[in-house]
Amino acid sequence: MKGKTTVKDPCSEVVIRFQDCDPFGHLYNSRYIEYFINAREDHLGKYYGLDIYERQKTCKENWLITKHQIAYLFPVTFREVVSVRTSLLTFTDNSILMEGIMSGTKHEDLKSVIWTWFKYFSFAKSKPAQHPEDIMQLFGVISKSSEIDCSDFDGRVRGLRSQRA
Repeated sequence: MKGKTTVKDPCSEVVIRFQDCDPFGHLYNSRYIEYFINAREDHLGKYYGLDIYERQKTCKENWLITKHQIAYLFPVTFREVVSVRTSLLTFTDNSILMEGIMSGTKHEDLKSVIWTWFKYFSFAKSKPAQHPEDIMQLFGVISKSSEIDCSDFDGRVRGLRSQRA
């Protein structure tokens, strides 16, 4: 991994596209997940030098999504510019929990929150794998597990909403 930093919650802005919206101009629920996952992929490369596709090719290992929990709090509309912040909440030797927060560009209006669980997987062996040591070290630096209760999604959403009220 090259270009590693210790930014715990990288953020980027994205424009909501026409094809991702319903006839009323609102972002389809399923597309929220795609915007979060795409932002996290971009953040991994830009902030941590981690290219998940290169890892797949060279190591034959990568992360698979096992579960999502999402709260849709305020509509996102066609051509709206939103801010997507992602972070690693916690990790084990073979799994991670990512949080995504979507808001207006000034972070004042909370639009959506997602928690996504991933399992590290060996495609060569067709079974879960252990994270390599360099990944574990990076996760130790960027994880927010000591800052956030990772067992209460609804409580986390309430807390984020109250911070913006």
